[in-house]
Amino acid sequence: MTVARPRRQEHRRSQLVEATARAVATRGLAGLRLRDIAQEAGCSVGSVLYYYPDLDALLAEVHAQVLEVFYWARVRATSEVRDAPGKLVVAVEAGVPSSSADVTVRAIYQLHAAAARSPAHAELMATLWEREVSLFASILAEGARSGDFQLAGDPASIAQTVVALEDAFDLHLTSDNRAIDRATALDRILGYLSLATGCPLSVAPAPSAEPPGPGQ
Repeated sequence: MTVARPRRQEHRRSQLVEATARAVATRGLAGLRLRDIAQEAGCSVGSVLYYYPDLDALLAEVHAQVLEVFYWARVRATSEVRDAPGKLVVAVEAGVPSSSADVTVRAIYQLHAAAARSPAHAELMATLWEREVSLFASILAEGARSGDFQLAGDPASIAQTVVALEDAFDLHLTSDNRAIDRATALDRILGYLSLATGCPLSVAPAPSAEPPGPGQ
């Protein structure tokens, strides 16, 4: 019993973090109430306060968690590709949400907005920036070594520009800007990288459906 209780508490805290991420993604930070989090988690406000008496501490934990999910999903995706051009395309694809309803990315941009008033959120935002720049820079350097890329600048500078471009497009996509869509965002980011690397880069077309056979 002494082991089961901490495990239950850890599981409950994890549930509350996930519920808070959903609440932040759907409602935004402005006016977010404990009642909203409790409703999303299917519990009472008292239950939320029992585990997280400080709302700011809960939001900081949510911010850290969604950044981990986002970053490591991108790392795993690129690690499955062997050549540098392919890795670069996959890295870009993994960073641009497939839907404006993407909870992780929406939560990230809502919580990034808190960086202006919170050192904790500012540090988390800076950490993600540094990790993403490092990931892109390593792929660019790999491509330069293999001869796939003829870089128009140093890897770190190109990587910083890519991350900044991605952030700008993601902000519009998660804000439901109808003037931009995911395909356009990917095309523009990869267009810049094509110029910066001297290597044509594009998203592979989706496989077409097999035509029906006889009798189908």
